[in-house]
Amino acid sequence: EVPRNSEAIGWLARENEPFIMQVFVGREGCGTVEEFERTLFILRKSASQAVGNSVIQGKSEYYVPSMSARTIVYKGLMLPDAMDKYYLDLNDPRSESAIALVHQRYSTNTLPAWPLAQPFRFLAHNGEINTLRGNINMMDSRAHVLSEGIFGEDAHRITPILSPGSSDSANFDNALELLVRGGREVERSMAMMIPEP
Repeated sequence: EVPRNSEAIGWLARENEPFIMQVFVGREGCGTVEEFERTLFILRKSASQAVGNSVIQGKSEYYVPSMSARTIVYKGLMLPDAMDKYYLDLNDPRSESAIALVHQRYSTNTLPAWPLAQPFRFLAHNGEINTLRGNINMMDSRAHVLSEGIFGEDAHRITPILSPGSSDSANFDNALELLVRGGREVERSMAMMIPEP
């Protein structure tokens, strides 16, 4: 379990506070970091799919913020200055990072929920996406071609790509993650995600 302090967050956040666990996965047998990242992506998506298809109580609250060899995502319904008071390992002198991003989410179209707290796995995004239904339909209609690419026979383990019931920003993040885990540079993937005027 991740060391944390529930008193650092407000009553609403405590009322909805999930069980939080930090798991470490060994890299043995995975060649490059990119291959390991892709394996972790497939494992995370497979686990999410299994939980979603199960009869587990509270399965709608299951969310893995990050499963990466490069990044750790800390989420919560709290103000930014409460992060290091809540996640106590952030105050540990052994914790080092090249960069840290803290993002406060002001939701206008979804109710506050721990899985929807910012940042997501690849981005922090407050914007409204006006073509959301069209984007979801477009992604769903192309899911079958995943098996022809780098994911091959594992393609069925990572669908659905977009998380049902998620915000527009969370779905944007899901699509971006797929592009990057599929072998594209993050900069190229971001450019692909921005529509022409």
